[in-house]
Amino acid sequence: MLLHIVVMLIYFVVMMAVGIMAMSKTRTVEDLYIGGRRIGGTVTALSFFTTYFSSVIFIGATALGWKYGLPILWKDVFVVLIGTFAAFAVLGPRLMLLSKKLSFMSVTEFIEKRYRSRLAGLMASIAMLVGLFVYAVSIVIGMARAAEVVMRVDYIYALAVTTIITVVYTVCGGYLGQVWTQAIQAVFMLIMAVALCIVSLSAAGGLSSLASSLRSIEPSLAGWPYRDCAPLFLFYISLGFLGWGNPALVMRFISIRDRVSLRSATVIATITTAILTLSLNIASAASRVVIGDVVKPDYAFTHLVQKLLPQGFDALFLVAVLSASMSTLAAILGTVTRLLREIVRVGLSAKSEFIFYRVATVATAVVCVAAALNPPPMLVVLFGVTTAILSGVLIGPLIYGLFCQRITTPSIVVAMVLSFVAAIAVSAYGGFSFPWTYYAFAPTITLSLAVPPMISLSTKTTTGRVHR
Repeated sequence: MLLHIVVMLIYFVVMMAVGIMAMSKTRTVEDLYIGGRRIGGTVTALSFFTTYFSSVIFIGATALGWKYGLPILWKDVFVVLIGTFAAFAVLGPRLMLLSKKLSFMSVTEFIEKRYRSRLAGLMASIAMLVGLFVYAVSIVIGMARAAEVVMRVDYIYALAVTTIITVVYTVCGGYLGQVWTQAIQAVFMLIMAVALCIVSLSAAGGLSSLASSLRSIEPSLAGWPYRDCAPLFLFYISLGFLGWGNPALVMRFISIRDRVSLRSATVIATITTAILTLSLNIASAASRVVIGDVVKPDYAFTHLVQKLLPQGFDALFLVAVLSASMSTLAAILGTVTRLLREIVRVGLSAKSEFIFYRVATVATAVVCVAAALNPPPMLVVLFGVTTAILSGVLIGPLIYGLFCQRITTPSIVVAMVLSFVAAIAVSAYGGFSFPWTYYAFAPTITLSLAVPPMISLSTKTTTGRVHR
């Protein structure tokens, strides 16, 4: 227990020191929200990578590996190819160029300026706030569950401490504090993921032996026909498009320095994403063989770490989980604060902007902790609501705004309303539980992409001309 406390204290002190250092470099509102548009390629890539993967990848997503076995290896093909590589290659250059041309600092600002509509911006803000709030709640739950098992402390205590530390360095450092701490956190995540893959695969006797053992438990754990194939396939695709619809991820394209940095970031982000996801998927599938049955799948990976790694290494695992969680939570808190600022449009001095940022960040964190007091049994089911909203509602407005001049403002507003309602309605119909939170993605993205062209045929184009 003493070792865990020492390791956590060292980690927390380093994170807060980086946040305070970033505070000294944060002088303007643009620095506060997008790092002054001067973030380099390596830091952007690692920031994108860590923002994409929160505690859900170590706790919730690995629970899927325990439950479904080796077919989980297909899960992150979409994340690597669509959510990372294609997002950088397709969205990155346009957003970087237009953010400087139109002087916007967020996705909401882009939608409002692109479609010349305050209503469109408000609708986008509401959808993003709901999606990001659910995301933030799932993250703090994951952090607390990992700390609860590893450090053997009460869930409520773990929830409070881990969230407070994240809020402190986020409030201090703003956007620069986010990306600098995320670069450090990425290293912990990668090292732990690769180490767990190696030791768990060794404990299972290699890949072929793992497949045989899983097949003996249940045939679907090692091959076709996959269990729950339809809802999982939709969930996997939604995870891929999260790289296009999550405003906390899209912000990385707005803050990057130049095209050279963007190209290097594309390569680094794609490689690190592939390494992390493949390693954790193999390890999580092996957990079913190595540790056997568990009461709550969300705790399976933590028990795997405690069984396979030498005493004390579970503290490093907790650092990796906290790195994944805090990096994403910091990005989400910063993004939510920016969204609230865009909704509350009152004239503020530069000093007042900093005060608003800090107060709104703390308030958002408090609400998230309150919502996390009674967590669901399986974290990734809650996460399905997030992916349905962020990967569905915003895809159409963003893609059409970047690449199509003829889409009209009314069509975008209607599409966002209908797709947002669809995401909530389908999830609510199933009691916000499996498989309905995964099914919700299909009608959401369909409406987001199909409605704008149809309505645009009968409405007048009023959008800004930004493509030349």
